[in-house]
Amino acid sequence: MARLSQRAFNNVVIFAMLLMIALFNLDSFLPASQPQGSQPLLESDAYILKIEQDQQRLERTGQQWRYITESAVDIAPEVQIEAWKSGILEPAPRARSLAQNLRPIIAVVWLAGESQGLVYAFYLSDSHTFVKHNDQWFELERVRLEALLPWFTFKEVSVN
Repeated sequence: MARLSQRAFNNVVIFAMLLMIALFNLDSFLPASQPQGSQPLLESDAYILKIEQDQQRLERTGQQWRYITESAVDIAPEVQIEAWKSGILEPAPRARSLAQNLRPIIAVVWLAGESQGLVYAFYLSDSHTFVKHNDQWFELERVRLEALLPWFTFKEVSVN
C-alpha cells in the first residue's frame, strides 16, 4: 500500500473540501430559470413584518398588528394578511402595453429574514389588476386589490 506524504495528503484534503463546497453551492452556479407558470403573491409561510403603501401601513408590534393610516380601515389586519397570502400572480406578458397609460400603486411588503422589502406595482384597469414584480408582469388573481390595500381610496386612480 502506497503511503502519501504529509504534503500530498494536505493537497488531497484541500481538493476534497473545494469539491464539497462546489457541490453544496451548485445551484448558485446555474442560471436562474424564469418562472413559467403562476406563483403566489406571497408564500403561505411568509412572516410579514410590515405592509406599506405611500404613508399608510400595517405593521407588526409584538404579536399584534397596528394600522397607521389617514382613513379608517374596515377589515381586520389578519384578513388583510390572509389576502396577501392567498393572491396568485398569473404571467401576463401583454400587461406592459395594457398598463402603459395607468398610474402605478406601489406597495412594499417587509418579511422577516429579508434585508429588502418586496416591491409590487399594481396597475388597475377596468377589468384587470396588473402587477409588476421583479421586472416581470403578472395579472392578480383570487384576490382584489381592495383586500390587499384596504386604506387606499381607489377614486384617486384613473381607470382607462
